[in-house]
Amino acid sequence: MEKREHLVLTFYNPKAPKIQGNRNYQRPTLPINRHPSVTMPHQRRQQHVDQTHIYIQMFCGSLCGFGLLMLICTTPLNWVQFLVIKNGLELYAGLWISCSHELCWSRTPHPPYYLQFSRAFFLISVFSILVALAWLIGSCLPRRGSITTNLDLKVSILSFISAISLLLCLVLFLAQVHWHAKNTLEPDLLWAYHINWWSDFLYMFSGIISFLNHITFRFPSLDRNVSAIPIEQSRLGVGPVTTVESDKDERLSSDKESPVEEEKTDLEAEPW
Repeated sequence: MEKREHLVLTFYNPKAPKIQGNRNYQRPTLPINRHPSVTMPHQRRQQHVDQTHIYIQMFCGSLCGFGLLMLICTTPLNWVQFLVIKNGLELYAGLWISCSHELCWSRTPHPPYYLQFSRAFFLISVFSILVALAWLIGSCLPRRGSITTNLDLKVSILSFISAISLLLCLVLFLAQVHWHAKNTLEPDLLWAYHINWWSDFLYMFSGIISFLNHITFRFPSLDRNVSAIPIEQSRLGVGPVTTVESDKDERLSSDKESPVEEEKTDLEAEPW
């Protein structure tokens, strides 16, 4: 009990600015956002937004370029290995490579033409991604002519077209391998074929990022320097609405009244 008698309770009372006047209470202070972007000028903030937009475009271009580089490097290589079941002979073939053995597919096309369709989709994929890269590189050059509008949306569409075309190419090539192998050969897909799936993933990822970039930066930012006059309306359409004249109206009215007042002063000053 003795300890409790000597116990002193203190309350923390932070200092707050007092309201103007002779009042005894203090005004509570609210937390202030101290992030640097709050005090940043509007032009500098818009500059950061534009730089972010350009960096995302460069990132999408690097993804497309790296995927195209992997695709071109693996094109002249063998994509599949055939193992002859009877004698264990190993044969190799690719999308643009035909082995000289009679069991492999020859250079002359045979139905159901899976390999020819696969090559056609491969060329569509390469052509689409080359056009997208050309537009992205052209946007980085000095602006001499017309700028490509909706660049992110077009790059996204081309990336998706390239990814879908490459996907159909790989699926049709796999169908060609299984159709040609049948019961005489045992196929084994090589690493060059699997790398093309990573290229397809990069194209798809680049298309998604470009589309999100288009949605995010589609609308221009509002300019804070533009002055807007608020319109006052009554609640629920009932009651009077106070009309406030603008500064220009007040100046015009004062200019109109000033000559009349000057005439009055001149008449009073004239002697009778």
